[in-house]
Amino acid sequence: MNNKIGFTVGGTYSKGVLVKLEETSHEEIEIGHSLIAKGKQRKYLMITNDVIADSDAAASTVNMSRKPMFAKDMITDTLLTSKINCIPIASSTSKEVEDARTIPDYLSECYLLTPEEAWSFYGACDMEIRYPLGTIKPLDFKVPIDVDTLIQNSFGIFGKSGTGKSVLGNLIAAYIVLYSNHIKNTKLASIPSVLLIFDMHSEYGLKLKTPTQQVLAPGIAETFPEEFRVYCVDPELVDEIDKEFRRGTLASELKIQKKNIEVEDIVVLSELLNISGIGALNLYAVKNRLEELDKTWFDALLNFDNFDYNVLKSKFDMQVITSLRAFSRRLEPFKHFSQITDENDTCQELINDLKENKNVVVTFGRYGDSEILYMFVVNYISRRLRDEYVSKGLMEGTKNRIIIFVEEAHKFLNPQVRGSSPLGLIARELRKRGIVLCVIDQTPSQIDENVFGMVWNFFIGATSIDRDVEVPTRTLKLPELFKPLVTSLRKQEFLAYGSAIKFPAVVKVMEYRSQMAELRRIYESKYKPDLSEYSKSLTKALNSD
Repeated sequence: MNNKIGFTVGGTYSKGVLVKLEETSHEEIEIGHSLIAKGKQRKYLMITNDVIADSDAAASTVNMSRKPMFAKDMITDTLLTSKINCIPIASSTSKEVEDARTIPDYLSECYLLTPEEAWSFYGACDMEIRYPLGTIKPLDFKVPIDVDTLIQNSFGIFGKSGTGKSVLGNLIAAYIVLYSNHIKNTKLASIPSVLLIFDMHSEYGLKLKTPTQQVLAPGIAETFPEEFRVYCVDPELVDEIDKEFRRGTLASELKIQKKNIEVEDIVVLSELLNISGIGALNLYAVKNRLEELDKTWFDALLNFDNFDYNVLKSKFDMQVITSLRAFSRRLEPFKHFSQITDENDTCQELINDLKENKNVVVTFGRYGDSEILYMFVVNYISRRLRDEYVSKGLMEGTKNRIIIFVEEAHKFLNPQVRGSSPLGLIARELRKRGIVLCVIDQTPSQIDENVFGMVWNFFIGATSIDRDVEVPTRTLKLPELFKPLVTSLRKQEFLAYGSAIKFPAVVKVMEYRSQMAELRRIYESKYKPDLSEYSKSLTKALNSD
């Protein structure tokens, strides 16, 4: 393909720049391709968002012509034209590079983005603070993401199932691990960062898998076992992880003690459990009386139907008894969760790990499809983490930064629950205390719009639902122009934009296995000089076919 593709013939800032193709078939230009327009005063970085072949009448005429083929070819080149529509992204002069605020002049020469031009707009990777997010169309140029900037605020990964959200999430998590080691190694002023990853399908705590459950590669915790503790909601994962990681102290069961469960931990699930507002108020009002019936109020509620009616009648009126019986039936699933016990509670141990700068994965294994248990565990841990940091106060300072990865984020951040959800409260209150969210979801339209005011960086994969395209692109300068890009993205392609990326870009995420192998090599050479037998076997696994 020739680098020069055509010249500008018009357009508007709000609707895009029209480029007439010259000696280039429109079949060679894809939506998402980046190009440069040489204006009279500056160069413009643009992204293709539409391909136009609008010489239909002329095409019919040429097709019906009886002229020889060579003559038809000459006529075709003259009469049949193709155009592309492009989004103005950025502009540059010899002095500055900035967001585009106008469009290139008529007849500005256009050519496909070169590595040199890409570097001038996006900068380069240094593998210490700026890491490769992916390659930009149509080049192999690696667009860097500034991890230091990324983790200052919440960020989001969106896209329908199968687009590669878990691959990108693991990759970003790995970059945060290396960046945090760089900070500690160089004793920079930045505070250390740790990860708390709620891992529904064990793709962070164990292995990444394809949609057909074929193992793709080790997840972040297996790639950097020295850096992680894994708490397993599924107890069967403990032995599996210890066997895979070859480290006996890495994984432990997640346990929640009944006496530590608060009314708020259940009431926050009201929408899921179909509990009325009156039922929730009744529970607050009668908690102390429930504690008189059993070891804990929670035990009493689970076993409410087992108590003698006369005993119940002596403590509650009929309306409350009816309400509590209905409440108890809706809590039936909790009777079968072995994670909820009379004795052990590992939540405080988990929080202590975070305070001591240890990354944590809470992995669910075969319980990943249990919506009730997933939401209960995430809310339970998040509430106690919030309480721990709120109680400190701003004057004590921030000892470390916590980045919470949460999948199916809309379950905790939708308009109905955001105000009472621990994660919603964390997003709103705790950024200045060093806690931010990585919001991962395939239906961003279900997330409360106020949450997006706290999200500073977006990674948007393909989706076919208009509302799910509209919501995460709303904060772009020209959101309408980006919608065709999102709907045309392939697997592991993302529209990335925000404070950590100099300008919006359509990238194909780095090839996961080879990139994680490279990150492991960097980790061992810079931050973990003594190679263990495990490290050698992991390197072999990452490099195997």
